[in-house]
Amino acid sequence: MLVLIIAGASACKKNTERTKEAEELKLKNLFAEIKSLSEQVKCENEADWKFRPIGSKACGGPTGYVSYSSKIDTVAFIQKVEKYTDEQANFNKKWNITSDCMFVSPPKKVVCENEKPKLVYQ
Repeated sequence: MLVLIIAGASACKKNTERTKEAEELKLKNLFAEIKSLSEQVKCENEADWKFRPIGSKACGGPTGYVSYSSKIDTVAFIQKVEKYTDEQANFNKKWNITSDCMFVSPPKKVVCENEKPKLVYQ
């Protein structure tokens, strides 16, 4: 009987690890999709570019910022960023994730370098 209980507990732990890994992969894929959308337009005019916070640190605040062009479907892009941020916050709570709690300052602007957007923080 004891063997069955230990085996059952071990199986639960493995299932939990797989669930956590699956959720991490989902977040990673969503982030990659957001990054791909943000890079689909060449940066030729800095006035066409904006940025917004993305992600959720365990103790609050964004994990960073992402740039995007006003030439894309900004409503859909922002919704995707908000979905990612909400899902990361839920993941952090569910799995008791900790973070450094350092404040991530917003960038001052977006500049174009080699047709790619670059966030400027100074």
